[in-house]
Amino acid sequence: MKIKIESDVYEIAKRIKYIDRDYYIVYDTSSRVFELHNSAQRDTTYCLTFPYNTLDIRALIYTYESSSTNIDRIVEKIENDNKLRENADTRGVLSQFNDTLETEMKRS
Repeated sequence: MKIKIESDVYEIAKRIKYIDRDYYIVYDTSSRVFELHNSAQRDTTYCLTFPYNTLDIRALIYTYESSSTNIDRIVEKIENDNKLRENADTRGVLSQFNDTLETEMKRS
């Protein structure tokens, strides 16, 4: 069963509407998680499941950081993270190659 959260200690349900007025939070009693929904979406209102077992400021930050209004920033962050991983992978391969080359040269 899903219960719409109308109020909470930290007023997260109220404050989340500052990010998007169509947002609302539900608590899924079967999976025991909080979910973010958007009443303006087509087909389904579901947006995300919060990775926290309580509603606090982290839910607001998580919502803000994943909001579609920040799509350019999100895409840029993903691209930068991918470049860092790619560079780390390249450094790892080069290091492994150098180690192998060094070992082979010592054998010769």
